[in-house]
Amino acid sequence: MRPTKIVCIGWNYKSHVSELESKYPEVPTVFFKPVSCMIGDGDEIVIPEGVTNVQHEVELALIYGKDCKSVSEEDAMEYISHAAVFNDVSARDMQWKARDEGNTWDLSKGIDTFGPMSEPVPIEQVGDVQNLDLELTVNGEIRQKGNTRNMIFTIPWLISYVSRYITMEKGDVLITGTPEGVSEIRPGDVVVARIQNVGTLTNKVR
Repeated sequence: MRPTKIVCIGWNYKSHVSELESKYPEVPTVFFKPVSCMIGDGDEIVIPEGVTNVQHEVELALIYGKDCKSVSEEDAMEYISHAAVFNDVSARDMQWKARDEGNTWDLSKGIDTFGPMSEPVPIEQVGDVQNLDLELTVNGEIRQKGNTRNMIFTIPWLISYVSRYITMEKGDVLITGTPEGVSEIRPGDVVVARIQNVGTLTNKVR
């Protein structure tokens, strides 16, 4: 099922906030990626002409199995049916420029092909979502390594928080933040993102 929206959480790993020399957020940073940016495993990430400093971000994606509105933290996971590996590809120079000018990040995050996602797996196969290893390599070199236990805001808390303001519909996607180690990717690179018990996502850059 194609989602109606992709809701994203920024600044949600302690190590990533530290590496970017930012303050820990008091509430999550929430932004959107358009559904049109999505590609699958094996598809190519295409960097448009003139776009520079494109970076990878391995993230755990959660897919909703039913509509979710104003749910408690205790009941939150009942609304999630599947999980997947997501790469929140970002045009970093565009993002920083927009941030400095007080504008939104949408364009830098929403470029076509900047939303690779693996085939979803049933959430029952994943185990403890708050203790999953994440890893991303570029041309076989490890760039990112982390664990979901190092999130600032836990997954059930995030699901509950988002549902206060936004109705998440069946099939919608929530991506939950990235650990440290984000770096630039260039044409010819092969990017492989893995999450324990969830899967592997491989995309070449051109």
